[in-house]
Amino acid sequence: MKIVFAKTNGMIVNISGGGCPDVPYLYTRLVGSHLETALRPRDLGFTLCSLMLDRAWEEALSIWKGGKLS
Repeated sequence: MKIVFAKTNGMIVNISGGGCPDVPYLYTRLVGSHLETALRPRDLGFTLCSLMLDRAWEEALSIWKGGKLS
């Protein structure tokens, strides 16, 4: 799973990957939200895709806050 955010303002602009039935739902709930205020993907879905998207969200949030990739 991938999450794409705007470097200028931290808004989530796209998510992609996986093949789980909840990916369109996750897309509608996350795209347009700010990384720091978006709900965690693991709290929105119950599939492996939502768990992997949550890991991608954690990395994106770390990058947004000036951290490094782990």
